[in-house]
Amino acid sequence: EDLPEGDYTVPIGKARVFREGADISIITYGAMVHTASEAAEKLSEEGISVEIVDLRTVLPIDEETVLASVKKTSKAILLHEDTLTGGIGGEIAARIAERAFEYLDGPLVRIAAADTPVPYSPPLEDAFLPSVSKIVEKARWLQRY
Repeated sequence: EDLPEGDYTVPIGKARVFREGADISIITYGAMVHTASEAAEKLSEEGISVEIVDLRTVLPIDEETVLASVKKTSKAILLHEDTLTGGIGGEIAARIAERAFEYLDGPLVRIAAADTPVPYSPPLEDAFLPSVSKIVEKARWLQRY
């Protein structure tokens, strides 16, 4: 990614639209931004336009940017590395359901790590974390909804 020359700051509580899209919003942060970006490239080859919102911070959450993206695309995937149960995706899903339900054209989809301890083995950790293929599979399903 291109970074500014010299010192710079990233505002706390202000998300950024990492990639513009029209069909599905992927709300994510951290390393999953790059995983989502890879999936978005694959999906674009199939004609599915994915918008990626990089939260950058999870508290405070930039609701304005998240809701604007969901209202634009009408479909949302909440992607994070934490386990599914108790992860930030559930909180964001609740906020979208409370404030933008009428804009949704499909269910909110959460993609997260399995509800198990993090494995130590690299191959098992790869299986544990959300993958490009899992994102592509869920996005295809959501697009058909």
